[in-house]
Amino acid sequence: MSLTPNIPETMIPGTYTGYNYFAGPNGLPANIQKVLLLGDISSEGSLAVNKPTAVSTEAEALALAGAGSVLMQMYKAAKNAWKYAQITLCRHAAVTGSAAKWASTVSGSATGAGAVSFIINGKKVSAGVAKNDAAADVATALAAAINADVDLPVTAAASTATVTLTAKCKGEYIANGTFGDDDEVTITGGISVSVESKAAGITLGAITVTAGVGEVDLESALAAAFPERFHIIVTPVCDSANLTLLLNHVEAAAAPLEQRGQRVIGATVVSSASAGVAVNGVNHERLHIAAVKNKINSTAWEIAAGLGAIFASNSQPNVPMNGVAIPGLATPEIEDKWSGEEQDVLLYGGVIPLVEEDSRLCIVRAVTTKCKNGNTRFTKLIDTGVIASLDYLRDSIISMHTNKYKNKVIHALLADAINEDNKQVCRDLEDVKILRFIDEYDDQFITEESTSEPGRMLCQIPAPVVPGLNQIYSTIDLYL
Repeated sequence: MSLTPNIPETMIPGTYTGYNYFAGPNGLPANIQKVLLLGDISSEGSLAVNKPTAVSTEAEALALAGAGSVLMQMYKAAKNAWKYAQITLCRHAAVTGSAAKWASTVSGSATGAGAVSFIINGKKVSAGVAKNDAAADVATALAAAINADVDLPVTAAASTATVTLTAKCKGEYIANGTFGDDDEVTITGGISVSVESKAAGITLGAITVTAGVGEVDLESALAAAFPERFHIIVTPVCDSANLTLLLNHVEAAAAPLEQRGQRVIGATVVSSASAGVAVNGVNHERLHIAAVKNKINSTAWEIAAGLGAIFASNSQPNVPMNGVAIPGLATPEIEDKWSGEEQDVLLYGGVIPLVEEDSRLCIVRAVTTKCKNGNTRFTKLIDTGVIASLDYLRDSIISMHTNKYKNKVIHALLADAINEDNKQVCRDLEDVKILRFIDEYDDQFITEESTSEPGRMLCQIPAPVVPGLNQIYSTIDLYL
């Protein structure tokens, strides 16, 4: 090997050093995970439909999404979970329909001072009551208190002593309740509302819920987002039609000619483990769905956004997330906790159980929905770290090839050079415990020139991913 330094000639003794900025990168590329939040805005938001827009501050997100909107709730949940998340907002096509409503009638006349309250997804909003206040005055004060809290997902109006809340976003999925002439549709994971009176003589009637109308359609939003790579895509809904759209999107983006590995995060609130498993009708390694039981004072879209941010925070892709908390989200009551048996049903069905641990909502085990191959249990891709590691391996190989071989010509030693560089990338990944056993697979690294397509090199790269440690089985022998 002959070295030719790019340094002017001199006869003066000494040590002379210059910089070569074109030697190519050393090490592995950064594993930055960009998060795309799909959702709806309020009437105060300015974000155009189907226009993915990166945001760097809460003020920017607020101006685009509007206070209390689904998209703003998702943004806050993501940032509360991991404040460094790189977030892009995308407003899906407008929901054709109407907004959900909640109504309660105030009755009586106050015989003493006190307070009345609406509890909106666990957040209590109260208005003071003075002795002799009439029902209509109490209703007006309560509506004003609700409207003063602009972060709430509803607005309020008072009319003839009835307080009516209206959701800031349209659609059936927004309100919790059982709807229809025959109570045929039960919706959970949305906004729940209750009332409370602690003012003598004043009664707040039971909440009457009117379901919103309209379905979310993510198709055009996904088409608009397709050219860009978003590692984590958070969906506000988990119906089968939109999950199919999301699956088609990530499959197309991750295909060999696009090479943008992406994953979808969703969440659902269900009454049973079997109902949670039923949501998984997609069975795919790039889809991750979490489940909470019965009810929780966070919406499904907030849970999904918080979970998505936690996934984005995991810089080493194959590190398991067992017991990892999602800061900022509510926790279920004791009666709404998944039992161990229910957690197993969910995990075997490819759904992530979320449980309370030390007053925090935590991931039991991060799994993909890819739990079956046909009707046979399939475990090779069940942990989220496997597909994330494969994506990172591909990113690392592409980065090296781009920097070292982008403008090369084929020569006799090129195949061996590429093959050795492929091995080196894998050894680097072995050093950081993402791959393993590289030397044992040495003979399976193959690079050769295509015999049918001029200018094409063909590479085979084995990928023995290091699995995350999920379980330790021990036997304790008793000796007396």
